[in-house]
Amino acid sequence: MKLTELNNNRRAYSTKVLKEQYEMPFNVDNMSMSSTRTMLTKVRGLMNESKQSHDYHNSQASSSYMKLVFMEQALSDHYNELRSLPQPRIMVENEEVEKSQVVLAAQDMVDQVQKMLEDVGQMQVKELPALVSSIESEIGVQESQAYNDAVSAQLDTLSAALKESTTALKNALNGVTGQAVDAAFDAGADLGAEAGMDAGLDAGLDADADMGADADVNMGADLPDEEPEMAPTGGVGRAKR
Repeated sequence: MKLTELNNNRRAYSTKVLKEQYEMPFNVDNMSMSSTRTMLTKVRGLMNESKQSHDYHNSQASSSYMKLVFMEQALSDHYNELRSLPQPRIMVENEEVEKSQVVLAAQDMVDQVQKMLEDVGQMQVKELPALVSSIESEIGVQESQAYNDAVSAQLDTLSAALKESTTALKNALNGVTGQAVDAAFDAGADLGAEAGMDAGLDAGLDADADMGADADVNMGADLPDEEPEMAPTGGVGRAKR
């Protein structure tokens, strides 16, 4: 006997018992896969609640519980039969669209964290050097150096955390899509961050030179050889005008 025939016989028997013995018409033939799955989940949930009750041994012979048993059998056989049938093309296409939407949502989370990492990189290579130069010019060298040390440390910590989070989110996305976890992604992220630092270094140095910053307050790199020499400095390290 084929599985389909067995399912049909059991389903027919269950619906017959429900109708004749419990006066409960229960026809599952016209139920869709989605509605069958939903009702089957509810029926099994009620059965589990009954099994966990303290008087389960007494209630399992009750008409209420037996109705659930026959309903579960009819729904389960009908659901298995529907799953074995070829799915319409439109259903397959809809499932693919839904999967794509889920993947895009997960990718959006990766992109958002990556954007945060890029913003922190901009702070490190552009905003912080310019601000430190302004503090030096308006307040003093010691204050600017102290501010640079404190903020640089915090931005470095934040950047490292964002890199780690980006890698974890990327690998989690690969797990959802069935792709292999990219072990080299972290190294690629580091290289990308270093490239961004290098790209913004020249702009930061130019800003320092325009605002009169000397070599003592340089952000970690010497001025190119072709830059003109700085004029003699005053007491606070700024060029005389």
